[in-house]
Amino acid sequence: MKTNVFNVLMFSVFLLYGTSATAQDKQAPIKYEKWELGLNIGASQSQNDLNNFGKYENNLAGNLLLRYHLNTNLALRGNLLFGKISGDDANYSSRAGRGFTFTSPLTEASLVFEHDIFGHLRYRSMQEGRFRKILSPYAFAGMGATFTSPKNNYNEANQSDQKLAQIAEDRANNTQKVFTPGIIGMGFKVDLSERLLLQIETGLRLTWNDKLDAVSASGNTKKNDTYSFTGVGISYRFQAVKDRDHDGVTDENDACPDLAGPAATMGCPDADADGTADKSDRCPELAGLAALMGCPDADGDGIADLDDACPNQKGGKATNGCPDADGDGIQDDKDQCPEAKGLAVNNGCPDSDGDGILDKDDTCPTVKGIKDFKGCPDTDADGIEDALDQCPTVPGVAINFGCPEVKKQDVKLEDKKILEAAKYGVQFESGKSILKASSNSILDQVAALMSRYPEYKLTMKGYTDSAGADASNQKLSEARAKACFEYLVKKGIAADRMSHAGFGEREPVASNDTADGRAKNRRVEFDLIPK
Repeated sequence: MKTNVFNVLMFSVFLLYGTSATAQDKQAPIKYEKWELGLNIGASQSQNDLNNFGKYENNLAGNLLLRYHLNTNLALRGNLLFGKISGDDANYSSRAGRGFTFTSPLTEASLVFEHDIFGHLRYRSMQEGRFRKILSPYAFAGMGATFTSPKNNYNEANQSDQKLAQIAEDRANNTQKVFTPGIIGMGFKVDLSERLLLQIETGLRLTWNDKLDAVSASGNTKKNDTYSFTGVGISYRFQAVKDRDHDGVTDENDACPDLAGPAATMGCPDADADGTADKSDRCPELAGLAALMGCPDADGDGIADLDDACPNQKGGKATNGCPDADGDGIQDDKDQCPEAKGLAVNNGCPDSDGDGILDKDDTCPTVKGIKDFKGCPDTDADGIEDALDQCPTVPGVAINFGCPEVKKQDVKLEDKKILEAAKYGVQFESGKSILKASSNSILDQVAALMSRYPEYKLTMKGYTDSAGADASNQKLSEARAKACFEYLVKKGIAADRMSHAGFGEREPVASNDTADGRAKNRRVEFDLIPK
């Protein structure tokens, strides 16, 4: 039993000290009150040969305590406990026949280690405010000595000779002082103020003695007596630091020791309560941000309102606090392209290819071009933009899609007539790109012609009249030129020797006001061009 008590006590002390050291290592050194004086009032109970922590043996007791804090979590505490324990066999049916009673006044002097689990949260840095109220559980463990003077009624008139002998032994060995090697317990602390705290605790006292009730030989000799105390009380903290202006910030840490101020500003006045001391606050009457020297920032853009040209719109430093959606350094109300990053010389608009034509007006914004073609290139400078130029690196003529003009004398007259006849001889179903059967013989002649001129390429350009929508006419002209292309490919003409395009109702050869004129405008032109 003695070994078990000692092991429990040593483990408890180790646990208290170990966890306290761990918590203390994590906090910066701070000032805290060292001494506390307290008083608990409650009840004492015991477990011995006459009772078993029962409801009948609650007795009034009080505990005077003095704490010395080793750090904000761990304290060494001295206790002086006054009370009594009592017991009556009549309260227990199993022992009623014996008829013992006892009353024993107690005086306990003990020393314990107390671990306040969240104690380090009570004291903080000066910037956070030195003290705050908390609710914290605590545990304690230690040892002491108990002084007692039990008064017993052994009911000797009703005892056997054997029991009377045991009673005589107990009378002879009655003790007045008991070593209490194991004191363990727990409780809760509630800070009422910086100086006062409320505490509720309960603790068990383990002894190496079976005579707190003056019954041993005549009772259970194998079980030592124990007792407990449960109480509620008040403790007072003695002031450890000086605070001349009574602002809660100690003088040694108070930047303004004679002017009351909050802990957030190291004890200096802060009229607008924004955490920046008045002496360092550019806007002392307006609550602001520490990063902006106490000035407000209504739009949250990191620029103080007094320096912000647009205080209610989030912006950047480059635009004096005004919005700049594309981040090009030009505020939105002066930026002609507020959604695209550009240059000041272009009023905030981009020119990605650097051709002097703004992207918003540039049909080819990533390739240098010329104004005549809305920013698109004409590499061979033949007046035909590269996108429509089938010979973009060789100057040519528009009639041959930018390629050099075909020398008419190189092509026989009868072959020229075939190409001219194909212009109107190739027919399609009305409003469609489906070739009529009558067109096959003409296209077969064109295929044969291509075999006679291997050094030439063939271009096919489709056109329509002006009837219908422009977009529809454009698609129809492209589809009809492509239909001719695909027919010739099937006839064995290499695809890379031919090209096709549609021009819709552009470049009419007759008036669209008459049926005859419209018929002439519906055509596919076939032209030979040198490779």
